[in-house]
Amino acid sequence: MIVKKEKGETLNYLEDASNLKADNIESVFIPQNEEEVGEIVRECSARNIPLTVSAGGTGVVGGRVPLGGGVILSTEKLNEIVEINKEKKYAVLQAGVVISDFLEELSKQKLFYPPFPTERTAFIGGNVATNASGEYSFKFGSTREYVRGIKVVLSDGKVVWIRRGETFAQDGYLGIPSTDIKFKVPGYEMPSVRKNAAGYYSKADMDLIDIFIGSEGTLGIITEVEVKVIEEPPDVFFCAVFFQDSENAFSMVTDIEKRKDILNDILCLEYFDSNSLQLLKEFYPQVPGVAEECLLFATQVNSPESLDVWDKLLGGYNSISNWFADSPKQKEELYGFRHKLPEIINEIVRKNSYPKISTDIVVPEDKFWQMNDFYREKLKGTGMKHVIFGHIGESHLHVNLLPENEEERQEASRLYLEFSRKGVELGGTVSGEHGIGKRKHQLLKIMYGEEGLKQMARVKKSIDKSCILGLDNIFPRVLID
Repeated sequence: MIVKKEKGETLNYLEDASNLKADNIESVFIPQNEEEVGEIVRECSARNIPLTVSAGGTGVVGGRVPLGGGVILSTEKLNEIVEINKEKKYAVLQAGVVISDFLEELSKQKLFYPPFPTERTAFIGGNVATNASGEYSFKFGSTREYVRGIKVVLSDGKVVWIRRGETFAQDGYLGIPSTDIKFKVPGYEMPSVRKNAAGYYSKADMDLIDIFIGSEGTLGIITEVEVKVIEEPPDVFFCAVFFQDSENAFSMVTDIEKRKDILNDILCLEYFDSNSLQLLKEFYPQVPGVAEECLLFATQVNSPESLDVWDKLLGGYNSISNWFADSPKQKEELYGFRHKLPEIINEIVRKNSYPKISTDIVVPEDKFWQMNDFYREKLKGTGMKHVIFGHIGESHLHVNLLPENEEERQEASRLYLEFSRKGVELGGTVSGEHGIGKRKHQLLKIMYGEEGLKQMARVKKSIDKSCILGLDNIFPRVLID
């Protein structure tokens, strides 16, 4: 086991991509096997020391940042790909396996892991703990749908294998086999949206495994996972379509969603507003100077005829330019185009010295245009810099507010809450893919109310009996005192 105590050694573990930072930590433990994980957990439970699990540090809600002190347990050395079974289409891997490494090994066997996240330096354990959604979630959905089993170390040090399809809720209660743990399933109703990463999963007949997926390190430490994999998809081509107005861009989205002949082949459908394009034009000369809107999609190419269908479809709109990518080099460039925008935004944030305030709201498909209009109406006339982009095909746009002074920061915070309330009013979730962490307690309360948070806290106290794991993730620790 590796132990780090000096401040110079621990600093990198005290922050994540959220820009949230902790001041100090007692120790960072880096176990090299499951037995060492159990040893750390038992010691923390005995001494009532808060323990925060650290994965790849790619989260944007402060999940791995130990604001309450205590110790950190990093899974970085639990990085073995235990098995890839090509015949039965599954893989077993330790929690610290980096997604890019996993994808590379799968590719050697012509296999693929569908919910891979946009940030490929993430750890698989972190993806499961947050129910992450990936680049191709339009077609394949979120992590939850691919998890067949997890090995979890509970706060008493006991190790349990939880396999999908083995343990279900009965009469409103769930228990963990081979333990004395039993808890009441929360009674709130989850939103009916394409993806949701807000709080504990809850359904009357739910599978036990689902309470741990998306629990953000608050119920146990995931040390190993078993996931479904699929055959490597056929050829994929990417295309960015540029428009001079939103009317044609939005019409194309509406029409695509009606086209059953192509809908099943689409992997992603993304949107960039005019402010996004203004930022990107400096780096990408392919963006037409007069472009005001952009749609980017990726689709499987199952036959030459499928390309003809897209060619005819694209010709039916008043687009001013199409940027196609089908060779590896072209795909890499267009992939970079998609991911350059967050980098630019983060640089603006650093210069402004005020944090960005970004939504993660998903609404039901039939409410999307209402939500979209609400965003634009509320932003009109504020004068505040903002950027709207994201997963339009999943009714999931990110509104990034970029305040430049204290007055704008307060206005951005007000708008953020107003957007969240509207999203919930329309039947949506306040977090589609990034989770709640330590930054979004207030939003989860808007979604489920104080009683919903208390129900989550009761689940935690039943499973994490020492109440030491992932404190302040999802809900404030005061609810378990």
